[in-house]
Amino acid sequence: MKKSRVGIILGVIALMIVTTGCSSLVGGKWAVKVNGDSILVKDYDARVADAQKIYENQGQKFDTDQGKQALAQLKGQLLDRMIEGKLIAQEVKNQKLNPEDAKVTAQEDTIKKNFGDDATFQDTLKQQGMTEPELKNFLTVYEKVTSDVKVPSDSEVRAFFDKNVANYSQSESVTARHILLKTEDEAKAVIEQLKAGADFVQLAKDKSIEPGAKESGGDLGTFTKGKMVAEFETAAFAQKVGTFSTTPVKTEFGYHVILVEAHTAAVAADYAKVKDQVAQDALNQAKDTKFQTYFDDLRKKAKIEYANGYQPAS
Repeated sequence: MKKSRVGIILGVIALMIVTTGCSSLVGGKWAVKVNGDSILVKDYDARVADAQKIYENQGQKFDTDQGKQALAQLKGQLLDRMIEGKLIAQEVKNQKLNPEDAKVTAQEDTIKKNFGDDATFQDTLKQQGMTEPELKNFLTVYEKVTSDVKVPSDSEVRAFFDKNVANYSQSESVTARHILLKTEDEAKAVIEQLKAGADFVQLAKDKSIEPGAKESGGDLGTFTKGKMVAEFETAAFAQKVGTFSTTPVKTEFGYHVILVEAHTAAVAADYAKVKDQVAQDALNQAKDTKFQTYFDDLRKKAKIEYANGYQPAS
């Protein structure tokens, strides 16, 4: 089984502030003022509702104890994103920048293409608590701030590669399915059915207690080492391609019967082949570092006022 999805979500947003709404602040009331510009409660509530709906459509539950904690943290993330949006919009105005500049438009078009369709692009923006005008503002200021960052030299590109070589190498991976059962006896019974010629995918749909197995047929996709619990990983990486477990694999989740569909060996990076990509990555990192320093200073100097009930956690 993969590591807890809820745990991953909480880990990603744990660095964000935690804040909750206050029922006494409605309508035209403000939640936060950024250098005097107000973020209205109604606008904030609308962003929370949009993001929450998208997460729920992806299977996230907010009515459990963990879900309620995740929702509180998500609210903090979205409010923080709106504050950032205000700061960037103020910079666009103060520096008289043009969000419709050709370079900005080209960057946004590239981002949209990477999402495949406009609906996915718009949903992702909502999930991140952003609007399209805010994205354009961000790209505009980013372009302005980083325009003088120099292309790295050959020695700098090589040093970047040596430091990040794992990112350009292909890790050993396995593609697998599994059937999860409560007891060892149930798992052994499934193995006997497989030996008799039963279809693995159909058995996963019929027998597996894993949520979603009825639709996925136990599909786990492709994973590298460190992505699964130890017992499952050891068994999957040791098993031959095209075979299923002949002995149940016990983990904290229950007993697994594993089908290994593919096993890809690790491949070391060839610097000559990836040099151009490394150069681009090194340039992007240099730009990101400069922009982050710039933005941190911008936020540090900003006057940010929180209404009662919207203050960040201490």
